[in-house]
Amino acid sequence: MLESEVMHRLNNKNENNVIAISSTIFTLTIIAVALSMVTTPVAAATTTSNTTATTSSSSTSTTTPSSPSGIELSPNPIQQERIRTTSQTPINQTHLSITYSGNGTFTLPNTSETINITTNGSGIVSIMDQSVYGKETIRAEDGQTATATYYEIVQLNPATGEGKGITMALLHTNSTGTIAPLNGTIAAGIDDIQPNGEEVLTIWEWQSGIGSNAGVAPSP
Repeated sequence: MLESEVMHRLNNKNENNVIAISSTIFTLTIIAVALSMVTTPVAAATTTSNTTATTSSSSTSTTTPSSPSGIELSPNPIQQERIRTTSQTPINQTHLSITYSGNGTFTLPNTSETINITTNGSGIVSIMDQSVYGKETIRAEDGQTATATYYEIVQLNPATGEGKGITMALLHTNSTGTIAPLNGTIAAGIDDIQPNGEEVLTIWEWQSGIGSNAGVAPSP
């Protein structure tokens, strides 16, 4: 009687093990199928996004998308100025605020008309990133003003104090006079940093082909 009971329990245990193993295999199969359904469309999308294939009865050709064109700037600078920092105030161990002033010339986009300007600006300098973000007021001789919001990244030579910066700026003005075409202009340029602390800034208009930066003469 005891032997029969033991055999009966062993048989039940084996059946339970078989059921558990079968259930595990079934679960793993479902997971594998699900993974294959997820990864297959992604791989296909990656393949088709890089090339465009054209198939005919006689031949198959593949066209590779052309690379983007380079950055287009105005043929001549629209702003040239010499600036000098007038104050520096530490904010913390990694940032400081600055003010500066300068003077130079502005050549209106799509014209040869040059006007004298003075500038006053301020910015927040990141010592770790060697970058500065700020705003500058541009004032023409007749009193018209424009505001430039800019961001600049700098590389410095610690041994000489010289450096260069690459600058991007967005210009705004409410003027309806001579400098009105500046409104909405996006500009890019180079900042030459001199050992004596002066900076020579040269700015070109970015001719994106869109809106104010179309790079074409305005309609009469």
